[in-house]
This record gives sequence, structure tokens and C-alpha cells, in this order.
Amino acid sequence: MNELPQLQAVQQLGRTYRALMSSFESITGHSMPRWRILLTLHRQGELTQKQLAQDLYLDPAALTRHIKAIESDGWVERHNDVNDNRLTNVALTDAGRKIVADIMPRRQAFIEQAFGDMPVDKIQELSTILQTLERGLRQPVT
Repeated sequence: MNELPQLQAVQQLGRTYRALMSSFESITGHSMPRWRILLTLHRQGELTQKQLAQDLYLDPAALTRHIKAIESDGWVERHNDVNDNRLTNVALTDAGRKIVADIMPRRQAFIEQAFGDMPVDKIQELSTILQTLERGLRQPVT
């Protein structure tokens, strides 16, 4: 099997990913990983750090670093779970909820910039392709 098309696709995916992250941060003023944490807490409410790491497919140590930075900004608070002292819960503060509300219009602008000229059927096709790729990447290597 000729690897060139696959290699070109991987390289293009890497370039697209870097452009996506850079564009998102320049438009919203926030990195994508930190935004995903804030948005998840906004949508789901208080979560354990373990659940948040699982939901976001983030390494727990990386998540802790992000949360500490967000906590120092005053946007989240952490405390031990009342039912299981081994767990740490994370929740948005009032300031965190305000930040999410402030970012939402800029997030929409980012989405419109990224996908504005793309027909809906192409967006759906792209999503299907990316889901297939993700499933393959999550399979254990045999």
C-alpha cells in the first residue's frame, strides 16, 4: 500500500490543527484546552476532575495544570467531594460564568470564519471522516 496519501493527510491534519488552535486563541483570547474546560463546566455544572479529564480526553496532570491556571484567574473553584474525600470537584465561579458568556459571541465568530463558506453537507462529511479517524486512533495497536 502506498503511504504517501496517508502521510500527506496526516501532515495536512497537523497544519490544520495548528491553524485552528491559533485562530481560536486569537479570536477568543483563550486557548482551546482552557475554553473546553470552561465550556464543559458551564454546560454540565460541577464535575470531579476525574470526570472532567475523561469527558475532555485530557491527561489528568495536564488538566490539573490548566485548572490551577484558571483557578488563579478566579474562574473556577475546587473543593473535596462531600461524599468521597479522594475526589476533587471543580465548578465555575460567577466570574467564570461571565467569562463564558463574554466568549460565546467570539466563539461563534470563530466558527463562522472557519466554516462560513463550507456547505452543510461538506461539514457533515468532514465530521464523519474525522470521527472515523478518531475511532481508528483510539484502537489499541496490535
